[in-house]
Amino acid sequence: MPGAYAQAKIQSMIRPTALITLSTFLVCAAASLAQTPAPPVTLSDTEQRTIKSSKTGRSYDLFISLPEHYYTSKQSYPVLYVLDGWHFPLMASIQKNNIYSERMPPVIVINIGQSPAKDAMTLRARDFSPTAIANTPGSGGGPAFLDFLEHELVPFIDHTYRTNPSDRGLLGHSRGGEFALYALEQRPGLFQRIVAVSPAMPQDSVIFTDAHRALSSLPASIRLDLSVGSDDELGFAESTTAFARLLDELKPKGLDYRFTLYPGENHNSVRLIAFPAGLYWVYRPTK
Repeated sequence: MPGAYAQAKIQSMIRPTALITLSTFLVCAAASLAQTPAPPVTLSDTEQRTIKSSKTGRSYDLFISLPEHYYTSKQSYPVLYVLDGWHFPLMASIQKNNIYSERMPPVIVINIGQSPAKDAMTLRARDFSPTAIANTPGSGGGPAFLDFLEHELVPFIDHTYRTNPSDRGLLGHSRGGEFALYALEQRPGLFQRIVAVSPAMPQDSVIFTDAHRALSSLPASIRLDLSVGSDDELGFAESTTAFARLLDELKPKGLDYRFTLYPGENHNSVRLIAFPAGLYWVYRPTK
């Protein structure tokens, strides 16, 4: 048997080893906990669907925000179509805030996202452009995308949800804003409320050249909220202001519109102000 000195030496070796083993265990346990994914955040009254379009040959992700108590009521609701899926969290937040602010009626919000999302910038340039854009391969798909909205998406939503087919809205920003104006001119009976924010259109855009013909005879009353930030770094404050002046000259019968230049806002920051303000205006009660 080892003597007292040997026993003490063995114990002195065991203690550091035990401490190292315990420390290693705690580190591994912490690492294991860190690698365990937390549950995802789920927004109430929301759904996700996918639709395949024969008009464009592509699929689209639909991020849907429903009015509170949709599934426990029998009410039918207006539908607001929002271009670009990445606007979904903002739109869902506006929907929830509206429960308390009551600035607009509850609506079914359909956010349309290009799929796959990693290619969204390329795909939206194709879908939202009315005509081909220089140095942008595949652009000019606006007519096909508009056909998709009219003949595939809107009928699908009307069939799936309790909707009010006579009350549809469309909201778009940047290229989506240009497309919203394109839809106004080419399918004036499809949407009754339109919010176009920072439309990415040059002054030689078909939106300008078609305005007189397209807006001279609207089939029904339409509300349009047009806006842009004064500090739009892409230069669209000038073209959007020019289009507002054109509307002032044309004075289209049946078009109830307003133009807002938001001071100090740039191309993207303006969304946080213009989206809710524009929606409150186009959905304001009829006097």
